[in-house]
Amino acid sequence: MIDYKSRLKEVFSEVLENPVYNEELVGKYFSPNYVQHVDGKMLNFEGFNQHMKTLKKDMPEIQIDIKTLVQEGYTVFSNHIVSKKSAGDMKIQVIGEFRFQGDQICYCDELTYLISGDPKDRDLGSRI
Repeated sequence: MIDYKSRLKEVFSEVLENPVYNEELVGKYFSPNYVQHVDGKMLNFEGFNQHMKTLKKDMPEIQIDIKTLVQEGYTVFSNHIVSKKSAGDMKIQVIGEFRFQGDQICYCDELTYLISGDPKDRDLGSRI
C-alpha cells in the first residue's frame, strides 16, 4: 500500500505551495477524472486547473501547515491551515477528504473556513 499521507504532503509542497502554476505537476498528481467538491461547489479536472491558475495569480506564495493527516486505505483526511507567506494575516482552515487511484488524487471533498483576512478571500478554496 502506498503511503498516501506522504503523497499528499508532496502535492501540498510541489503543487500548492509552488508559486508558479505547472500543468505537468497537476497532471502528475491529479487524475484526469479528478472531481473536487468544495464549499458547495464542484470542480472537474479542467475546473481545478483553472482554479490553480487563478490561485497562483491571486496568491502565489502560500504556506500549508498540517495539523492532522489520517490514512485509511486509499483515503486521506487532512486538517490543515493555509496562510500567506508574505505580509498579511490571511489564514484558512481546510478539512479535506482526498481519495487516491494509483498514485494520483481522483477525488476531494473539502470545507474551508476563513480564520482571518479579507472577507473577499472566503472563496479561495473554489475561486476560478
